[in-house]
Amino acid sequence: MKILNSASALAIAAMTFAGGTAFAAEKELVIFNWLGGSERDLIIALEEGFTAKYPDYEIKDINPAAGGDDPRSGIRSAMLSGEEFDLLLNTWPSFEKELVAADLISPIDAAWEQYGWSQALNDSWRNLAKHDGKTYGAYFIAGNRSGVWYRPDTLAKAGIAGEPIQWKDFLSSFSALKEIGMLPVSIGARSWAQTEWFENALLRTAGTAFAKELSEHKVSWTDAADAVLKNKKAGFMLIGSWANQRAKNEYGLTPIKDYSYMQFPVIKPEYGNAMSVDGKNFLVMKQAKNPEGAELFIDFVLSKEGSAIIAAQNLATPSANVDPSSYDPIVRKYAQILPLVDVFFVLDDLLPAELSGEFRISLQKFLRDPSDASIDSVTATLEAKASELYQ
Repeated sequence: MKILNSASALAIAAMTFAGGTAFAAEKELVIFNWLGGSERDLIIALEEGFTAKYPDYEIKDINPAAGGDDPRSGIRSAMLSGEEFDLLLNTWPSFEKELVAADLISPIDAAWEQYGWSQALNDSWRNLAKHDGKTYGAYFIAGNRSGVWYRPDTLAKAGIAGEPIQWKDFLSSFSALKEIGMLPVSIGARSWAQTEWFENALLRTAGTAFAKELSEHKVSWTDAADAVLKNKKAGFMLIGSWANQRAKNEYGLTPIKDYSYMQFPVIKPEYGNAMSVDGKNFLVMKQAKNPEGAELFIDFVLSKEGSAIIAAQNLATPSANVDPSSYDPIVRKYAQILPLVDVFFVLDDLLPAELSGEFRISLQKFLRDPSDASIDSVTATLEAKASELYQ
């Protein structure tokens, strides 16, 4: 099966990339960091930790505008303009495939063995970044995309005793929240926010195997309609685990006391163990002027020192070098369950960019009109786009 996407444009970028100017110094390491806010602060903290340990290195951090809902367009533009860098921060397995197809990133299997990264990352995390038998990325952030966030004082005021674990109990809590003038569920305005609900409902009603087949277009998008949309499953907010970092660092809230989260409620017991996850990894560019320095930086990020920096920023790392006691209560809560659940990388990030865009737009249309006719139209549109891209 072949996926047609932006690899051709990236191939043009590869030719442009090769003709750029040389870096200023042999020990300079250039990192393309498109993150903003507290997530950008994490990368800066890792860079500062690295240069403190290796003072002969100087890091240049390229931090462009985030690029709206999809930073991938900004990354492509940077490549096409001839921007040169050693490491690229990535969070989309589908985009990684594009870069591999365009021969823009280098495999890191030799470095993996040299530094013994298998002691830090188990095979499941390594396999996430494998393409055609070669490893291209090393994950250093593990995020929970099945977390439904809430304030304990809000639930207490509404008379809701504890976290609603089952779907029926979750729905039952809505009336109590309405009675105290609270909107039961808040969904973000960003286009990807609606995908979180679809994906978690899909995992809880059809399981990870079905979701994987959907991401690879081995089943039709029209087959997903009954499992999620037609059940009309609709306070709480479903958002990634970066919410913890923001709540604590930017809002000054205290974990557990001021806010907490529960896992997405169980809809079908046989799929109650499914969990949507995301992650961030570093990719070594094919045209890197300092590939050895890039691999050394990855080694630092996965090390005990790097893991401690990540934990201090209220995020979880898949690295076995982390001290679990250093996590705050929220991160510890989901880090402990990661080895115990059936994880699946967030569906939206597995899709080719063109299908991901259609996915987000289609769900917005569904929210405006959740009728059966709208569902049929939306899923037919998604299936038509998928049929164009997967050949």
